[in-house]
Amino acid sequence: MELKKRKDQWTKEDDERLAEIVLHNVQNGKTQLEAFEMAAMELGRTKQACGFRWNKTLRGQYSQSLLAVRNQPQQSMRSHLKLALTSFDELTDAYQTLEMRHRELQNEHEKLVKWLQQGYSLMKD
Repeated sequence: MELKKRKDQWTKEDDERLAEIVLHNVQNGKTQLEAFEMAAMELGRTKQACGFRWNKTLRGQYSQSLLAVRNQPQQSMRSHLKLALTSFDELTDAYQTLEMRHRELQNEHEKLVKWLQQGYSLMKD
């Protein structure tokens, strides 16, 4: 007697891809629900089927990996914050340089205006 295989049976490749998508999304600060939506589109299944498969079958197998990737967004957030602070410092320095150059140009402008006014006065007399 031959075992009947369901048309929509999950393959090992499907399981691995679902796990990759879930772990990647969680690592990048997204939700499992968003991962199920992505997986559904890629695997040609419903998001409910992907969620059920993950929670019923795969979650236990990938619990350590899931725990590890949940801790990574915090580290990633720190590096983004560090980058933002560095960018802020660079912007502050650039602003101060521009402000100083603006003052220099204002002084030059005022000198030129006075020089032109003097020249106009001399021509008028």
